[in-house]
Amino acid sequence: MPAHALPKVTADEPAASMPLWAVLERRLISLMNDSVDLVLDRFLTPEGELFWPDIADFQTYAYSNVDNAFEGFHSWPLFYLLGGSRRFLELAHKQHNALIRQFSRLPKKDLGIEEQYAARIGRDTLLVDEYLSDIDWMHQGEAAQLFYMLNAADPDNEQNRERAIRFAGFFTNETANVPEPNYDPVHRVFRSSLIGSNGPAFHKFTKPYKYSSWMEPYGLAYYDVPGIRTMLDLKDAQNAEKYGKVYGERLGRADTVTNLMVTSMVLNAYIHTGEEKYRDWVLDYIEGWRERYAASDGVMPDNAGPSGAVGETMNGKWYGGHYGWTFPHGFQFIGDAMTIAGENERLLTGKTGRLTWVREQLLMLMSHAVQDEQGSLLLPQKYADPDSVIEYASRQPISRPDRITDKPGFTRLRQIDGWYEFRTQNPSHPARVYMDTLDPQDMDLLKQLRDNTNDTWNHVSARAVNAKTMGGQYNAYMNYLDGGYPDYPVDALVHSMNQVYGQLKKLRGELEGAESGWGYPPDNEVEYEELREVTRQINEKYGRRFSESTVHSYFQTFLLYRSTVTTEALVHLTMGGLLPVYNGGLLNVSVRYYDADRKRPGLPEDVAALVGAIRKDGIALTLCNLHPIQPRTVIVQAGAFGEHSFTSAEYVRGGVANHIPIDGRWLEVEIGAGCTIDLRLGLRKFVNQPSYAGPFH
Repeated sequence: MPAHALPKVTADEPAASMPLWAVLERRLISLMNDSVDLVLDRFLTPEGELFWPDIADFQTYAYSNVDNAFEGFHSWPLFYLLGGSRRFLELAHKQHNALIRQFSRLPKKDLGIEEQYAARIGRDTLLVDEYLSDIDWMHQGEAAQLFYMLNAADPDNEQNRERAIRFAGFFTNETANVPEPNYDPVHRVFRSSLIGSNGPAFHKFTKPYKYSSWMEPYGLAYYDVPGIRTMLDLKDAQNAEKYGKVYGERLGRADTVTNLMVTSMVLNAYIHTGEEKYRDWVLDYIEGWRERYAASDGVMPDNAGPSGAVGETMNGKWYGGHYGWTFPHGFQFIGDAMTIAGENERLLTGKTGRLTWVREQLLMLMSHAVQDEQGSLLLPQKYADPDSVIEYASRQPISRPDRITDKPGFTRLRQIDGWYEFRTQNPSHPARVYMDTLDPQDMDLLKQLRDNTNDTWNHVSARAVNAKTMGGQYNAYMNYLDGGYPDYPVDALVHSMNQVYGQLKKLRGELEGAESGWGYPPDNEVEYEELREVTRQINEKYGRRFSESTVHSYFQTFLLYRSTVTTEALVHLTMGGLLPVYNGGLLNVSVRYYDADRKRPGLPEDVAALVGAIRKDGIALTLCNLHPIQPRTVIVQAGAFGEHSFTSAEYVRGGVANHIPIDGRWLEVEIGAGCTIDLRLGLRKFVNQPSYAGPFH
C-alpha cells in the first residue's frame, strides 16, 4: 500500500507542556548522535578496520574473538532504525564491510586439518566466504546481531540481501563451495556441534584439550573421564590427550540444542524473499527438537546424534552437549535457543504457546530450587553426573568444604539430585514468556523469580546491566507494564544518558593510559611477552598511549564494551518490546516507525513515542512533536516485520472521541508543531507473514 493511501490521523491541538519523558527521549537520541566520533577517530583506522600489530599469524587470544568484533557495532543499525542519524546506517554498513574485509584476509593458524579434510585447505582465513567458518552458534548468533539489524534497517541493500541468501544456504546445504554439507535433512540434525562456511568442523575434535585460564569460571564438560577431576588436571599432556579424545567422540558428530539459534539466519532469508523453502526448513528443524523434548520427560535434551537420537554419542545421556546443561553456561543459552526458536515459530505460524516449553523448563528448574536467606529462589543452572567432583572459580552459596585443589578462588560445588550452580534466575526468559502470552500467570512467575537482594523491580538498576547489550532492565520494565512503576520511562532514559557519559569517560581514560579489565588474562609468560610487544607496536603504529590491559581487552573484545550507543530504553518505550535475544534473536516488538517526509525508518526528527500499555488486542501509544514550528508525519507499522495488523485507532480530538477502523500494517499520524496525541491502537497479532517490505515499497 503506498504511503499516500494509508489510513491517517491528525493531531493539531498544541500542548501546554511536553511530558518529561518526551524531552528526555529526544535528548538521548541527540546525545548518541554526537557520541560516536571518539570511537571512530581513536579506536579504529580511517578505513574502519581494527588496529592490528605486525606479527605474523597474530590471532588475538582466541579464534572465537572474531564474533566480538562484529558485536561492537550491533547497536548502530538498530539505533538508526529507532530514529538515530542516517550517519549510523552508513557507518554500520562501513564497519560491517570493513570487518568482513579484514578478517577475510587474516590467516587462521593451528587449523588441525587432517588429510581427509584437505578440501578445506585454502579456506583458512578467519572468515571464509565472508562468514565464520567453524564455530558454535552461541558465538555465531552474537556476531549475527549486526547483520540482522542491518537487514531490518536497510532491506534494500543488495549486497546484504545476497549475503542473507548465501549465509542461510550454509545451513540449508544450498550454498556452493562448502566442503561438506552441514545439515542432515533426513534426521533433522546438524552433523557437528561446530558448523559454518567450511562445513561441519570434525577436524576441531581431533586434538588434545588443554587447560586455559578462560575455563576457570565454567568447569569441565565431562566429569567421568578417569584421572581428570578438575580442569587443572588438563595441564598434564597425557590427560589433555585422553580428555580430548572423549570430548571429540561425544561432540564431534553431535548436534546441540543451541543450534536452534540458526533458525534466525534462515528466517532472515525468508523475510527477504518470501520463499517457502526457508519457512519450511525453519519449522522442520524446530519440530525435530520439539519431538525430542516431548520424549524426554520434561527436560530439554541438549544433544542429538547422527540419527537424531538423544544421547547417541553421550552414552545415552540427555546432557553433555556443546553449550548444554553441563558446559559452559547451562540453562542460560539453552533457554535462549528455545526462546529464539519459539519466537521464530510464532512469527511464521501465528500459533500461540510457542514459548510454553521455556516456561516448562523454568518450572522444572523451580522444582529443584532452594531458597536463600532473603527469600529469593535459587534455581540450578547446570546438571552433570551425580556425585561428580565439581570444582572451579564459581561464587556459589551451595558449595562443599572438601576442596581437592589449592587453587585460589576455586569452590567445590554441591549437587542436589545432579543439579548444581544455583543462582537467581536471569529475568530475560520469564520476561520473554510474559511478552509472548501477556498472561497474568506468567507475570506472577516473573515475580516469583525476582532477586530479593537487589530491588530491580521498582528501580532502574546499574546492577541489572548486561555489559554486552548495555541493557537488562527486564524487571523494571515488566513492573512498568504491570502498572507498578509509572516513573520507569523517565528513570530509564536518565539511566541511558548516564551510560553514554560513563562510556565516554571510560574511553577517554583508556586513551590516557588507564587500566582496563583483564577478562581472561594471558596464560603464561610467552603470552605476556607477546602482549608487551603488541602494546608497543599498537602505540607506535597508531600514536596511542594504551596500557597493556587496554590492549589485551581490545584484542579479546575489540569495541564490544566500548559502545556509546544504548538502545534498550528506546526499544522498550517506543516499540513496546524487548531487545532481541542477544545470541541470535530477531526484533520482536509491537510497533516500529517510519519518517513519512524523509522516506526512512525511525521516528522523525523531534518526535517522541511511548508505548504506555500492551494488551493482547492492542497498545496505548502517545506521540509528541517537540518542534515549535514544523509539523511531523510518522508512519506506525504493526510489528517489526509487519507481522501484526491494526484493527482500529481511537483518540480524542477537540474533546470528541474518534474511532477509525483499520485493516492493515500501517497508520499515518500527522502531528502538528508542539502537539501530542494519545492513541489506542487495536492489533491482531501474528496474522501476516513477516516481510521487509515497508510502507514505501
